[in-house]
Amino acid sequence: MSDENHENKVYNILITKGNDPDNQYGFYKERIDSQKNFLYNEYNTLDNDLTDELFKEIDVIILLFGLYHNNQETFNELIKKSNEFNIPLLLVRFFGMEFILKELEEKSDAVVGWNPHCIVNAIETLVNGEDWVKPCDIEEEY
Repeated sequence: MSDENHENKVYNILITKGNDPDNQYGFYKERIDSQKNFLYNEYNTLDNDLTDELFKEIDVIILLFGLYHNNQETFNELIKKSNEFNIPLLLVRFFGMEFILKELEEKSDAVVGWNPHCIVNAIETLVNGEDWVKPCDIEEEY
């Protein structure tokens, strides 16, 4: 997705942040920030007021599966808002694990691992209104 429309796009991303004993959020930030040609404004569930006005601006909601068990109420609220405002949901698996809960997978528009290119590609694909059909990181180890 490197045509002119995507090169200058600044994505508004809402990401889960909260009780995070494994620093999944910090690891995610390192990964996505490594993608120099990907421009985004980040909002998160800890530092931002989750108002309807904010949800109207969000392009994609990113759920870090590693935060799920300690932040279930937040995840449930984000899933509800995703449906209410028609915002795609991207689920990022727990680092180093393939397992995710089937119920979260079924509610998500895409599921990826920690490959930064895959995360960005999934965001661009979902925001562009396309279906996510390929797990681009199945065989990649990092």
